[in-house]
Amino acid sequence: MRDIVLALAVPLLICASGIYAACDTWWRRRHPAPDPHSHAGRHLAAERTVADAEAIVADRYAILAEAERSAARLGGQQ
Repeated sequence: MRDIVLALAVPLLICASGIYAACDTWWRRRHPAPDPHSHAGRHLAAERTVADAEAIVADRYAILAEAERSAARLGGQQ
């Protein structure tokens, strides 16, 4: 029984990888990535960079606010 499963697993894997490749090619043809050297590509990259920077700054301010609250609580206990 194990020999049959092994014998059928190899062709099944080959077929599945072929189907995946065909679907991936179809998707990429219909949804092309913007050219990074075009105006739209640079604009999208800049927006992504600004969004990442804003997230980092917001996270750091939240950590700082929490540290200040902790320090105020510790200062009030003494």
